[in-house]
Amino acid sequence: MEGRDFDYYEARARDVKLDDITSSCEGNATILQQLRDQDTYLKILTISDDADDDNFVVGEGDDLGWLGYFIGKSKYLQDLCIDSWGEGENIEAFIEGINHNRSIDSLHIGTDLGDVNFRSMSPFFRNNNRLAELELNFEVGLECAQSIAHALGESSCQSLKHVTIEDSNLSDGGFAVIATALRSYPQLEELHLEGNNIGLTSCIALADMLRGWGASNLKTLAFSSNEIDDQGLQALAAGMTNTSLKTLYLSNNLITGAGLRSLSDYFQSESCCLKTLNLYGINFGDEGAMALAGALMGNKSLKSLNLNPDESGITDVGWAAFSKLVCDPSSINSTYHSNHNIKRIGDNPDDSTPLEIRRYLGLNGCPHPAIHKILKSHSDLDMNPFFQWKLKLLPV
Repeated sequence: MEGRDFDYYEARARDVKLDDITSSCEGNATILQQLRDQDTYLKILTISDDADDDNFVVGEGDDLGWLGYFIGKSKYLQDLCIDSWGEGENIEAFIEGINHNRSIDSLHIGTDLGDVNFRSMSPFFRNNNRLAELELNFEVGLECAQSIAHALGESSCQSLKHVTIEDSNLSDGGFAVIATALRSYPQLEELHLEGNNIGLTSCIALADMLRGWGASNLKTLAFSSNEIDDQGLQALAAGMTNTSLKTLYLSNNLITGAGLRSLSDYFQSESCCLKTLNLYGINFGDEGAMALAGALMGNKSLKSLNLNPDESGITDVGWAAFSKLVCDPSSINSTYHSNHNIKRIGDNPDDSTPLEIRRYLGLNGCPHPAIHKILKSHSDLDMNPFFQWKLKLLPV
């Protein structure tokens, strides 16, 4: 098939018969008609090999080229999911068509771009002021990562809030290149990078990116199932100090107890507002438990420390550190200054976290948890004066 561009389809769109230009699926003509007629009900479109009634299935002929043209003209399409290019015939025309679209706010690509360079999508990112979510779930080699970085770096799409690159075999160097491009995206709120090969180089690049943002909007950072070790976590922690992170996923990485110590300064900083930390699948042992317990002493933000007690390698020594964190019975003063904010250490209410710790965590969900803990830990104390003065007599 000869090369066709946007102007080719523009010149023929008025008179073309949709049934004549689709070959692979009965529903394709209907979808093209909805796009052409600016049907306000067509807001979500999936391109797939699955011949579902709602999917566009690419086969032989010029289905892809015409689809790209009508997507480019659409004013109401919001969510585009590309799970297949079919045989990839006329993919360049398809992408050129998409580049004209201004309505899409969520783009998911779950299939390899093949020979087409991601750079060719630069106009889409540059000109679409509605795009809020970008999700990539295909093999991303170094060359493709460089193309993604070029497209994002050249466009600086200020509407983009969520970026996901999951299970893409993205290399350490590959994300480092993308992180450099993301320095011009301080408005990002979520960054999901699970299931890749990210390590020290990427953590350094990400920390530089966070520092370059100054006051960032990033709320969720997901790094589960990568190659992050203690050095990587140390580099990452150094860049998180002035962030507004609420959720951090670090499960299934190569982190040990020594690495968790690097989170201490972050948890102790006044700017820390992290609410959830996931550490599933990490055997950090008693050293890690004591490091976390020490770091969280005085922390007022963290609510959930999610881990699997049966996989974490914690013994009675480590659990004793957590118990002291949530209720230190050595003195009234120490009990009062225990952590009364965290509500979960473990996985769920019925897991292997020691019962005593779970009871103290339960008290953290009650009004005036310090009073309850003092009553429980110092039963011989006359508490009437303290109730009368609303604990004002206690040291602060």
